[in-house]
Amino acid sequence: MRIFQVDAFTDTPFTGNPATVILGADGRGDGVLGAIAREFPHAEVAFVLAPTGPDHDVTVRFFNARKEAPFVGHATLAAHAVLLAEGLRGLGTSRQRSGVGILAVEALERPVEGGGAGANGPAIAFRQTVPRFDEPLPFETTLRVAAALGMPGERLHAGWPARIARKGSTRLLVPVAGAASLEDANPNFEALRMIGTEIGAEGFFLFAPTIEAGSAFTDSRMFCPAIGIPEDPVSGNAHGMLAAYLLRAGFLGAHRTRFVGRQGQQMHRPGRVDVDLSFEHGELTGVRIGGSAVIVSRGRLTV
Repeated sequence: MRIFQVDAFTDTPFTGNPATVILGADGRGDGVLGAIAREFPHAEVAFVLAPTGPDHDVTVRFFNARKEAPFVGHATLAAHAVLLAEGLRGLGTSRQRSGVGILAVEALERPVEGGGAGANGPAIAFRQTVPRFDEPLPFETTLRVAAALGMPGERLHAGWPARIARKGSTRLLVPVAGAASLEDANPNFEALRMIGTEIGAEGFFLFAPTIEAGSAFTDSRMFCPAIGIPEDPVSGNAHGMLAAYLLRAGFLGAHRTRFVGRQGQQMHRPGRVDVDLSFEHGELTGVRIGGSAVIVSRGRLTV
């Protein structure tokens, strides 16, 4: 088996979100795949396997140190960066089969439309379907979340509520009053785990939107102690949820259908997510998540 360490949502080594990619694990049982993931607990592991039918080009299974996940966005970018580098796929679209079904993964020579990294290699993008939202979280509960995050209540966004989004995983989206507010976060992870169990959220995604030189950006941080991730450097899935939230809030609309998500600065692993909204007959039908990935090491497993 060949092993690759890849940094996703960046074109700069040692930044973005790390993932491990394994080639050649076909025929290995789930116990072996889980054991390999536990050997490399610092990152999700994407096992790239042969297709099992004519309706897809590649199978990818995602494991972390705790369990198998149906889909991981940054590890998808990492897997296809490896396939491109190894000549196992070309530019254009590759059909990936994983736990969420069959997904088209694009590879483009130029940056994803709307801006983005990619100078050191192709930009990679995939499309997410629209998440479901719970009703806005009661403000009293939101204040408890803020306290568990170590933030004063006045750092919350004055007009937008916190809401749980559901798309494979569940995240509480917490708007805050400006990017500087993100620096105040000093989470009590046990308190976050308890509140997450109470409200049904696996993670807490703090974000602040802004307009710079006519373009839309967000700055964010995400904490997921319930699934063993105290802080996630850069999340593609959460940015897909965020796109639908920003549309509902009026920050995005007919004249602004894309934004750039910035995450990971506080972890010294800055990354960038390019987000484009798709519409049919005025209704949001999907969110395109794109970015780059850079391979930082290659090797072989001796088992």
